Amino acid sequence: MAEKWQLKDHESERQLVNGRLIVAGMIVVLLFLTLVVKLVSLQIYQYDYFSSRSDDNRLHSQYVPPTRGLIFDRNGVLLADNQPIFNLTVVRELVGNLDEALDSLSEVIAVSETDIEQFLFRLDRRRVPYSSVPLRYKLTEQEMAKIAVVQHRFPGITIEAQLVREYPLSSLTAHSIGYVAEINQQELDRMNDEQRETYGGTNHIGKTGIERTYEDLLHGEVGFETVEKNNRGQVMRVLDRTDPVAGSNLTLHMDAALQAAAEKALGDFRGAVVAIDPESGGILAMVSKPGFDPNLFVTGISNKDYGVLVNDKLNTPLFDRSTNPYPPGSTVKPFLGLAGLHLELIDYDFAIEDPGYFRLPGVRYRWNDYTFRTAIGGGHGHTDLRKAIYQSCDTFFYDLGNRMGIDSMHDFMSMFGFGDNIALDLPYARTGVLPSREWKMASRGEPWYQGDTISTSIGQGYMWVTPLQLASAISIVANKGKVVQPRMLKAVGDQDFVPENPLPLADVSLADPDYWNYVEDAMTQVVHRPYNPDEFRDYGTAYEFIAQKDREMSYRMAGKSGTAQVVGIDQSVLKSTDIEVEDRYKDHGLFVAFAPAQNPTIKPKIALVVFVENGEHGSSVAGPIAKQIVDTYLLDILQLDFTTAEIEENPLVTAAP
Repeated sequence: MAEKWQLKDHESERQLVNGRLIVAGMIVVLLFLTLVVKLVSLQIYQYDYFSSRSDDNRLHSQYVPPTRGLIFDRNGVLLADNQPIFNLTVVRELVGNLDEALDSLSEVIAVSETDIEQFLFRLDRRRVPYSSVPLRYKLTEQEMAKIAVVQHRFPGITIEAQLVREYPLSSLTAHSIGYVAEINQQELDRMNDEQRETYGGTNHIGKTGIERTYEDLLHGEVGFETVEKNNRGQVMRVLDRTDPVAGSNLTLHMDAALQAAAEKALGDFRGAVVAIDPESGGILAMVSKPGFDPNLFVTGISNKDYGVLVNDKLNTPLFDRSTNPYPPGSTVKPFLGLAGLHLELIDYDFAIEDPGYFRLPGVRYRWNDYTFRTAIGGGHGHTDLRKAIYQSCDTFFYDLGNRMGIDSMHDFMSMFGFGDNIALDLPYARTGVLPSREWKMASRGEPWYQGDTISTSIGQGYMWVTPLQLASAISIVANKGKVVQPRMLKAVGDQDFVPENPLPLADVSLADPDYWNYVEDAMTQVVHRPYNPDEFRDYGTAYEFIAQKDREMSYRMAGKSGTAQVVGIDQSVLKSTDIEVEDRYKDHGLFVAFAPAQNPTIKPKIALVVFVENGEHGSSVAGPIAKQIVDTYLLDILQLDFTTAEIEENPLVTAAP
């Protein structure tokens, strides 16, 4: 069979290929036109949108925290400083898996669960994206070196410098200056939006003391800046900046040298000292001992360190003894004596025959004088107000308080600030208790009894007073009735501090201004009246422990001791010589004083109270401490010369032998 041949149709093949080429070309042109249209849309119509997004990837707004104001004492000694530290910080947006990063990082340096917990809280309250959040404070040089070696493994995690608070005097000013620490959730919840904005750049806030009282002045105003960052989150340049306003520097009335002397004078005792300049009301010293290191709280105290502080039930170092109340004991007797004179219940000639105890008519119970505890017993004999003060005769004041009544006692004592907090800038100070009929009914649901008045008349029973209140009240006596609000702040920057809304306190005006001189003389004899062998118990209770020990004492000091009972122990038990009382149940010892006293040319420069917790005796324990503090201030700090000074004699007062 012959093979059949088929010729190719080249024309149809050409048409097919050309058709395909035309279709492909049209597709290419269409795609090109689509690309051109898209480019036009991106470059022209959507330029603003993508330009903004591009900037967002490299431009970031962030807070600039202000520098916290410094705190100085009256002589320029730094009490609260700012020191640089190096922190490990995290920019969350640049970290992929945060949990994995933190786990890996903990293999390089120590990162505790507490660190992570606090970091997450800071991260949650962060208000600006791409801003760094501290993970660990105060890196050591070794830790910084370790991180530098492996930092390439941790994008978004870096080391940054920061200024933080430092307290050079440590525990010496822990309660009075206070401390700053990280903002907690409760504080954050109390802030409004404007306040949260103010604290956007910082994690710290004043917690206690002056740091808390004047937080608004110390904090300053936050700033802002726009920065350009690279893909690792590092700042390449600053494009725009609104500088923060630094906090104001504060100068206090406090004298650091006197503060140190007061703390040293307390020795191993627990207690408090508050010293005031009577003329200005400035608080020269305010010590609560034992204290604590406030620097531990600034960047977060460890659970171990905090546990040591809170579990010390005997010393309670976090408890501020200077602003919390205790029974004042016999330190209230000068005030009660002034009340008796002012209300004309007694005069200079009034006296009692003290058998050593007091009884209400028809009542068998005896309120014993402290002499009941002594081997001699027998009371104080013939006793007028002056002797009742310098010998601290309880029986005299039992009688006076009973005749005065609680209503008159309350009204008169309130003029000296008892039962209230009259301090200008210590809002956290307690008010104590100045008891009254209304107070007892409201707080206890019971009526007021006559026996309650007897206890109150010697500063026991329901009466509770803070050392700050006592120091303020005794400064009013030193000022002969002039009331000046106690205050810590002396100046803001280079401007003297003038309070905007001071309390409208009235001066204490007595029926006869000479009553001030009488009581000042009686208080001076507490310290300076020596033994008189011709008279029974006719010497100052503090003479043996102060003036007799310093025979060359160049100035006179007015004082009054007090012993406040901690627990109620039957007097017959106390009289036993075999009883052993645990330290924590021993009486508190107090001493109030001002100096120089009875000086015609130099007004009193210092009024103070010394409180010794469980010190047992005011005269023998707290009195010498007060003398040591006053010596430091008058002779060493002020360097006053008393060699030519004369004692101001009151013509209505019999001179001491």
